[in-house]
Amino acid sequence: MTRTVPDEAGFSLLEVLVSVAILAVIGSISIALLSASLTAQEVNNDALDRTAMIDRTRTLLREDIGQIVLRPARAEDGYAAPYVFAGDADGLAELERSREERVLLALTRRGRANPGLIQPRSSLLHVEYVLREGDLVRRATLYPDAAVPTPVSEQVLLTGIGSVEMGFLIGANWSARSVIPSESMNAAAAGTLPRALRLRYDLPGFDGLEHIVLTPAVRP
Repeated sequence: MTRTVPDEAGFSLLEVLVSVAILAVIGSISIALLSASLTAQEVNNDALDRTAMIDRTRTLLREDIGQIVLRPARAEDGYAAPYVFAGDADGLAELERSREERVLLALTRRGRANPGLIQPRSSLLHVEYVLREGDLVRRATLYPDAAVPTPVSEQVLLTGIGSVEMGFLIGANWSARSVIPSESMNAAAAGTLPRALRLRYDLPGFDGLEHIVLTPAVRP
């Protein structure tokens, strides 16, 4: 008696190889699309982060400049600070705390919130804008008349700056420097404030950015 072996369905070696090749092509395309999508997302996130930094810098600069108070401040050694208001595109060497930084702007401002007068302090705040290793830093001394333990708060506003320029509108002309020495403080000192301040800088992907802010010397 002869036994018949049934035919078994299956794939040939050639069919398997073709299927593997197709799957490999599809996988390569999928990986490339996924990689491009992730790269685009990283670029977008980086642009959003830089846009947020720019907006934060603009807001803080406008608030600080708009609430300038021409009041002498004191350093930790008890002596009066050299300037009531000062700004210099090349830096204020008298205020710099290390060789790695360049103080571009120094001022005292009002408007610091103190709800319910909980803290034993006024609404005044001493602020400096410092360029340090490619970062623009806002340094705030929590009391305008500092002592040795006076807290100092630093906030990095911009990172990766290529170049920075500052200008001060004095009369009808822009100047790279504007200072009001402490010893010259008098009733007419408010008139020595520049009319406006201009900050220019470059960031990767954002070249030629500029903020212009009016000072309290300009009355609406």
